[in-house]
Amino acid sequence: MPKSSLFKILPATPVLLAAALAMIWGAGCGPSPRWDVDLSHVELLQYANSHRPFETVAQNAPLPQLADLDDLEGAFWTAYFEHVLQLGSLDGNGDRALGAVGEAGARARRDSLAGAFDAFCRHESTRLALGGIDSIVVPQLARAEKSLAQAFGRFSVHFPQARTPDIFWMYSGFNYAVYPQGEVLGVGLEFYLGADHPAVTGLPVSIYPRYAQRRMVPEHLVSDALRGWLLVHFQADYHPGRSTTASQILYWGKMLYVARAIAPDLTLEQILNWDQDELAWAQKNELDIWIELRKEEILYSKRTADALRWTRDAPFTAAGAVPQESPDRLGWYMGLRWVEDFMDRHPNLSLQELLDKKDVLPFLQTYRPL
Repeated sequence: MPKSSLFKILPATPVLLAAALAMIWGAGCGPSPRWDVDLSHVELLQYANSHRPFETVAQNAPLPQLADLDDLEGAFWTAYFEHVLQLGSLDGNGDRALGAVGEAGARARRDSLAGAFDAFCRHESTRLALGGIDSIVVPQLARAEKSLAQAFGRFSVHFPQARTPDIFWMYSGFNYAVYPQGEVLGVGLEFYLGADHPAVTGLPVSIYPRYAQRRMVPEHLVSDALRGWLLVHFQADYHPGRSTTASQILYWGKMLYVARAIAPDLTLEQILNWDQDELAWAQKNELDIWIELRKEEILYSKRTADALRWTRDAPFTAAGAVPQESPDRLGWYMGLRWVEDFMDRHPNLSLQELLDKKDVLPFLQTYRPL
């Protein structure tokens, strides 16, 4: 893609450079202290009860019995076998009412599932990934659990009617990095082994291109889990559906803003799933990004493809004149900037009130590009 003249960077004088740096550090350098919550007196475990089902795979343990599990554990294991691994139904007791034939059929299905699960646990790729999880990720889980517990603790203060999830650290066979479902939050630990781990470099690039593999680092574990849960938790009530590109971008911006508010220990790069160079590029080129995005035929387009160009994972943001050296998902960044400026203009607004404001225009009216 040819580089647009909009994105040519002119030599900066020392004064202009200092002013530019001041603007960069003055915006997006940290979450607002207005969201501070005192958690010193709170038992954090109630906000992030965690489970380690990856250990069941590592130990090649027998299939769990649903009757022995509590509701959330049962919900996880049911979804894990049926949807995450797609091996079949864990509940083999569904047709016992049919008598001996039904019982025999249930036993046969459970035996088949046990055999498939055993093969999965023993597979060479599974053992390779689990070895990496044990040496690379497990030593960081205590810190991740504390970070998520604090984030969900703050979330419960700002959204007191909402339920927070139990966390299930799983091995998904590289099927799901994050699997949020109701009060269950499954996190595939194999996605955080590091870009150069053999289990990662051995993935088919047709499914996980190298740019995606480079993001499979431990530093993104907590931010991916939190962002993924927020997006699904608020989806039914606040996702705009098949709407304009601007509405789609605003939804991303709200979710990222809430994530920053409840997880101030995470860096902006982690929230955006970028590295420092990608964030610096977006900040340096923000005005030109806005010039490209604000075109009426893009901003108010209802074509799904237009919104995806600004929000999907890709080697770069393939939209209009945005050059190939750009990071992908510039729409995430722009949505967050819209919300930041809007909330700065409305210092008494709560996070709940932010979500309730669905009209894009007030956000665009208060936005001032860096």
